[in-house]
Order: sequence, then C-alpha cells, then structure tokens
Amino acid sequence: MTLRRLAKLIAAALATSWMLGGAPVHAQVTSEPSAVVFPDPAKFASGFFTEGEFGVLWFGGNASDQIAPGFAVGARAGYDIFRFFALQIHLMGSTHQSQGDSPVAGQLLQVYQGTAEGKLTLRIVQFSFFAEGGLGLARMSSNLLYALGLQEKYRTGFTFGGGGGVDYHFLSRHFSIGLRGGFYVLPEIKSSRDINTTMYLRYTF
Repeated sequence: MTLRRLAKLIAAALATSWMLGGAPVHAQVTSEPSAVVFPDPAKFASGFFTEGEFGVLWFGGNASDQIAPGFAVGARAGYDIFRFFALQIHLMGSTHQSQGDSPVAGQLLQVYQGTAEGKLTLRIVQFSFFAEGGLGLARMSSNLLYALGLQEKYRTGFTFGGGGGVDYHFLSRHFSIGLRGGFYVLPEIKSSRDINTTMYLRYTF
C-alpha cells in the first residue's frame, strides 16, 4: 500500500467520523410513575381489628357534683363484616375521686365498663366518620356511690349508649388513629350517665 493511498483512507475515516458525530442522537424518554397522593380505601386492610385508647371520662347528672372527672383507658376488638359495618367489644376502666363536703370526699373510685357494640362507617379517602352504639355492664370498685346516696347497694348494673368520631388512616394498610366521644346511661345510678372522650390507635389485621 502506497503512502498516498494510506493517506486517502485516513482522510475518509476522519470525514466519516466527523459526519456521524454531528448527527443528532434520539433516545427513548421514560419517567417514574407519580407518587400516590390519595390512596384507594378499598386497598386498606379489613376484617379483624384491635384498638387501644386513652382519654377522660366524667359523670353527668346527679353524680357530676360528687365525682370528679378521671383518666380512662380502654380497648376494643371487632370484625368488619362489611366496609361500612362492624361488630365490636369495648372494655374501659377509669379512676375518679369523690369531691364536695361529704364525709367520703377525697376517696378514689374505679369504674369498669364492658359493652357489645355495632358500628357504622362512612369512608372518604383516608378519613372515616363513624357512629356506634351498644349495651353492657358497668361495675364500681367500691360502694362509694351508695354512701353518697346515688346508687343502690349493688355495684354492678346495666349501661347502654353510643357515640361517634373520626378516623385517619395512614399510608400503611393496617394502622389508623382516631378521636371519639361516647355517652352512656347508667340506670343504677340516680339520673346519671358517663361521657368520655378518647384518642385511639387501631390495627387491622
């Protein structure tokens, strides 16, 4: 191969490289799927659930002047039969102190309640609004209310009532938090009822 021919081949290769390098390159553009801002409530877990709650319980009616509001803790367990309806069992205990000028002022009283309830729910994206109600038993830890003339000698009696609240579901399938209020009649205590406000954490399996 002569030097002249070799020079021509090198020049041709350089010219071809320059032409290809100047040509536009078109690449396929792909994008990540956008984040889900408003999740589908149908994908949240449903079925058996448990709740733990804490808050305040106070008495209304005749007992309100004699018994101070107290700290309350409780638990629920239930099952979502449908997305909008559930059956549940509720247990709650609270501690109170007697007040006023009576000889038993300053003494402690615990109130234990257990009820079977039904619950209706309206779900809107991550929020749920619900109403619930049922009946069960209430028991006092002592005869303090009897000493105050507010109760018969029996420390256990029926209770019934209900309440409602709002629930916020996290972006987890299982967890939600909520705020609820309840109103329960205590027939064994003269013209009295108990009112409670609690916050809760719910886990649905």
